Amino acid sequence: MDFARRIFLKLFMVLALFFPAFYSVFDADYLIEYYGGFSWAYAALTLSLLFLVLQKRFRKPNRLFWVMLAGIVVYNVLFTYYNVRYLHWYGEQINNTIAFLFILCLLGFDNTIMDKEQDIIPFLIKAAVISNLCSILYFILGYTSLVICNNHIIFGKLPEDFYEFRHYWVYSHKSDYALMLIGFLALCIRHKDKFSKKWWYFFSLAVFLTALVLTHSWTGILGAAVVFVGSLLDKINWKQIVIRKIHMAGGIGIVLLAAAGGKILLAERNLLSLGNRLPIWKGALRTIGEYPHGWGFYFGEVLIDCGDGLAVNNAHNIFLNAMLRFSAPVGICFTLLFLLILGYAVYRCRSWMGAGFCAASFMLLNMDYALMNYEVAMFLLIVYLVCLYEGLGNSGAGLEK
Repeated sequence: MDFARRIFLKLFMVLALFFPAFYSVFDADYLIEYYGGFSWAYAALTLSLLFLVLQKRFRKPNRLFWVMLAGIVVYNVLFTYYNVRYLHWYGEQINNTIAFLFILCLLGFDNTIMDKEQDIIPFLIKAAVISNLCSILYFILGYTSLVICNNHIIFGKLPEDFYEFRHYWVYSHKSDYALMLIGFLALCIRHKDKFSKKWWYFFSLAVFLTALVLTHSWTGILGAAVVFVGSLLDKINWKQIVIRKIHMAGGIGIVLLAAAGGKILLAERNLLSLGNRLPIWKGALRTIGEYPHGWGFYFGEVLIDCGDGLAVNNAHNIFLNAMLRFSAPVGICFTLLFLLILGYAVYRCRSWMGAGFCAASFMLLNMDYALMNYEVAMFLLIVYLVCLYEGLGNSGAGLEK
């Protein structure tokens, strides 16, 4: 059973990184990813979870385990009620539930399910590097996105007169792609010991950074900077810190780079309104108040009036979008579950880099629709591996503590 579990877990990774085929109730390009339903990657993940449960490698559950499990139950009760009465679409509910159960199992089972002898973490890193090399080549060929939905492959390109370049690869949006790339960067830094060669480590970082630049996501680039600064802070012995000239020079260099990046950013974005996010969020909150039971299938087709001639088709925030799409109670429950996971990750990782990764992720999740339901499981897996996994022979950062 352990062999089967590992095979299906690796199959999930390969499908998610190279062939994220899913089915949608819509065929229109701009609605397909908003309504992703059955996913082949999630089918493989479900089988992996099934074999994990059959192995019965449980830990003694504590209060947090029951709180998370209760949250998942409440989420499904609320979602089922609003689906039956108003929404009539179960794809999001099923996929998110699988993702939440996945992180619950990772935390609630024997910590050896990811041991280095099983090659899971190196396999994920290698697969991610190869996938993003393909992504860079895909961008060079002139394409923006690759969508595999309803048995069709869509080779997406931006209009020639689009106001900026950007790249999505197999993800739904540049912010979505940037979120995953930040996760891959943090994964490499956290598991640097899994690299047998130094050149392979730096090559992997270079691939992810190059892909991140191609996304043209300033929030993602800022998030990557937070992760790297956190990794540097982790190396400092704060009890024996001595400020040398090289440290001062490095600090000045960082300030100059930040100033140069800020100048470019100010030329492209209005920071006073957070890139128009403030009026968008205000309009979304007003709309949620008007439609507390959720928009359902109207989401993506009906625009949110944000005032001053600004209208958008989503709230540019995954938590507000959950409330807008699936009702205020469902969205609030989804938000609390996510905050519980990220908060626990920050608490248990006890590292600047891990905390920086969670902060950068939270920033992206609040700035855009940066995570579709069929991508949540991969993101939560990265959160676990970066912040909660401790490796062979450790009690780990699981739920028994």
